[in-house]
Amino acid sequence: MAQSSVWGSLATPFKFVLLMWAVFFMEAILPLINFGIIPREQVGLIGIITAPVIHGSLSHLISNTIPLLFLGTVLFFFYPRIGWNVFFRCYFLTNILVWLFARPGSNHIGASGLVYGLAFFLIFFGIFKRDMLSILISIVILLMYGGIFYGVLPTDPRISWESHLAGALVGIFTAVTFGSDKQTS
Repeated sequence: MAQSSVWGSLATPFKFVLLMWAVFFMEAILPLINFGIIPREQVGLIGIITAPVIHGSLSHLISNTIPLLFLGTVLFFFYPRIGWNVFFRCYFLTNILVWLFARPGSNHIGASGLVYGLAFFLIFFGIFKRDMLSILISIVILLMYGGIFYGVLPTDPRISWESHLAGALVGIFTAVTFGSDKQTS
């Protein structure tokens, strides 16, 4: 079930976070905020690919870095057979939903949709998989990130709760689809 090492499992999340940090430093030279997800606008389609690596501030970047490293490592360590598929779904399906359903005229940037997708997948996968290790992982993630449930509610117009909600829905959907398959561990 588990991959050979924590370091190997950290590779994908680390590379992604490294890309986020590189883009953040490039933003000092090039204004990249226009490459966010702008819902239902043709120009905003590029954001489906680019938005998760663009961050508005250092605190925004850090607030996505730490959970991505932790949740991504847990995902790839304990679920190496499905890790890439889960990561891909949480990245792209979340952003597609944001493009389709978020507030018109808004611009969504940051990797929080991916964070929410991974967290909700790890929380709900144990419920649907029903094996002891997956349930234990679900409990640990829930204890660490239980407050994440509040982030799917609109509280601050500057925060993309739509990305949070879309990520949560994609994470749950992915947990349901993989949870019933006995070959996914």
